[in-house]
Amino acid sequence: MTPRTLSPITRRLGVTPRIRALAGCVPHGTRVFADVGTNHAILPIAVLRAQRAQHCIATDDSEPALADALRRLRRVRCTEQVELRHGDGLGPLGADDFDVLCIAGLGPRTMVGILERGWSRLLDRRVRLVLNPFGGSEVPRAFLAANGCTLHADLTIAERGRSYTILVADTLRATPG
Repeated sequence: MTPRTLSPITRRLGVTPRIRALAGCVPHGTRVFADVGTNHAILPIAVLRAQRAQHCIATDDSEPALADALRRLRRVRCTEQVELRHGDGLGPLGADDFDVLCIAGLGPRTMVGILERGWSRLLDRRVRLVLNPFGGSEVPRAFLAANGCTLHADLTIAERGRSYTILVADTLRATPG
């Protein structure tokens, strides 16, 4: 990929320390980054600006959120680099569509439910998981351990008087627990 200069992201787009930390968990050279529950596509934009991925897929089950995401993508001129898909969980993603999968800003049980329902898309290949549960990390942590994932990072990010956990793991040859 030839790096393209993207328009600056303004504060109005919500690039926070948590978003920067999530983007920083995406390895350089990632072919496709998938953001499940993207909401406003702020994270995929940050990943592209950091030149971590060549392409992004942003999914959400909310049509209004995707409409807002499209407006933001147009504003920063990266509609060609971020593909928006409507649907629940991993449903809009094909088995080989992505190298890195992020689920951020959801409750821990919701997050694990998404992973359980789409686990077959993660088997027999290496997928980097970037998880940012709101409300506790014990349930996602237990899911990762039970399913043979390798935990690479366990980060705590402080933002606006709160602490957020980010778990980074690989699924190589993981099997359901």
